[in-house]
Amino acid sequence: MKKGRFILVWLVLMVAQIILCNFFGLSRYVLISVLPVMILMLPLRMGSIVAMLIAFSCGLTVDFFSTGMLGITPLALVPVALSRKALINIVFGEDQISHDELSFALFGAPKMIMAILLSCALFFLIYIWVDSAGTVGFWPAAGRFLLSVVVSTPVCAFAAKLLRPE
Repeated sequence: MKKGRFILVWLVLMVAQIILCNFFGLSRYVLISVLPVMILMLPLRMGSIVAMLIAFSCGLTVDFFSTGMLGITPLALVPVALSRKALINIVFGEDQISHDELSFALFGAPKMIMAILLSCALFFLIYIWVDSAGTVGFWPAAGRFLLSVVVSTPVCAFAAKLLRPE
């Protein structure tokens, strides 16, 4: 039942991300994405290759059904999947070895928020760097990065609680 619930919430969050991209653009300086936390919350037994394939297909699906350029989201999401295990080892240390999943109940809010913040930062760093493609100055891009991370981190924390409520 837990696996089925996780997959259902995953699909609902993906549809919510598509709707968010299409209809709720706050400004050109604020991007909101729950995709980094969706990749972070995948079961730990899942290897990096499988996580990268899931990240690529999820990002490509979101790009296809939203107004973004096709390929920019997978380009930013695949490195999040690649660095997922290293990020989990850095933030959670040896605590995560005995568990197969991440949750606020198991690891506490500070560690979970730090992991979510780092995955969002990596995603938006690559996304904004590729999206601006040298046409935007450093300070506007840095402002866009900072605002996007600050706004998306609480949204991603809420999504993480939805994915793993226990």
